[in-house]
Amino acid sequence: MKNTLFILEEPYVSEFLLSTIEKLNVPVLKNKVSQNLKNKNLNLIEEKDIIKNSDGIKIYSNSENSIDWVIKNFPKSKTSELIKICKDKYKFRKSINKIYPDFYFEKISLKDIDTKKNLPERFIIKPAVGFLSMGVHKAENKKDWENIKKILKEEIKEFKNNFPESVLNSTEFIAEEIIEGEEYAIDAYFNQKGEPVILNIFQHPFVSTNDVSDRLYITSKEIIENNFNQFENLLIKIGKTLEIKNFPIHIEMIKTKKGEIIPVEINPMRFAGWCTTDLAYFAYGINVYESFYLNKKPNWEEILKTKKDEIYYFAMAETPQNIDKEKIKFNYEALKKEFSNILNFRKINYMEKPMFAVIFGETTQNSEITKILKLNMKDFLQ
Repeated sequence: MKNTLFILEEPYVSEFLLSTIEKLNVPVLKNKVSQNLKNKNLNLIEEKDIIKNSDGIKIYSNSENSIDWVIKNFPKSKTSELIKICKDKYKFRKSINKIYPDFYFEKISLKDIDTKKNLPERFIIKPAVGFLSMGVHKAENKKDWENIKKILKEEIKEFKNNFPESVLNSTEFIAEEIIEGEEYAIDAYFNQKGEPVILNIFQHPFVSTNDVSDRLYITSKEIIENNFNQFENLLIKIGKTLEIKNFPIHIEMIKTKKGEIIPVEINPMRFAGWCTTDLAYFAYGINVYESFYLNKKPNWEEILKTKKDEIYYFAMAETPQNIDKEKIKFNYEALKKEFSNILNFRKINYMEKPMFAVIFGETTQNSEITKILKLNMKDFLQ
């Protein structure tokens, strides 16, 4: 489609994404990542040609590593404005404050972290700019907070070595009230009219109340049908508040026991990271990249007619910390035996990445979901 651009970036580009952009001849930014895909027939566009014809351009990227390039080359665009709001959790909270006027949040600088006073007894702290669950901690009391401050200082050293500041900021944090409830995520885009188009709804289960990992996300007919209308209404409110058009998002939110939906964060210009958004295809036959590119809207009523009690999921097999990667290998076959029905299994280069596999699967048993959450990845070390 005219004035659409896909940007391929680290850490991971799936074969499914590549085959889609090949098939549709999608315009792709010519950069280091796309140029290295020698065996792919991609429609590569020079940077100068994109900037010259940038009016009304809509952009999708598989990774937030592309944020710096977009902001640098389209500094005054609505896309850059939205990225800056979404990526800074403090700015995001301020921007939707009129939707949630009673929600507590405040900014804390790293230099003030030891002297900050008047914090509530219980709160969540996270990097103002961040992704996955890095640097996210829950303080249940003052003793917790003292321990968290020590942990954060150690984590900050690692952040600086592994991520650009636009992806994860290690100097500014946001403290906000703890939202109790079930965590969900949505892959969606806003079309040219500013209407939200939902491409998938995930539930984010945890093994315990202290778990903040991204090990597993699930989707099912029940999850979609029980939440679709309420989630769509929230996206309409946010879209109107931020004036969003032609923009893909991955939004995480919590549904409280009272049924209120409160956003946790919006990840801009992308769907679920590490190409785990591909779960929509394995579960429902929805190609999210094609949907965004061609402005297609899933017919959820028809899609769910054939579904019963299936639970679809993606699971991340994280590389255990504090191991010598040069001296180990992973037993992939042993890992595969933990899943009853694997739809797609992706080996990840654990020498360079924080995980060694991503698994897409299907089950009808909640017990399998619990088992996956409890897996100790050290058990698959050789």
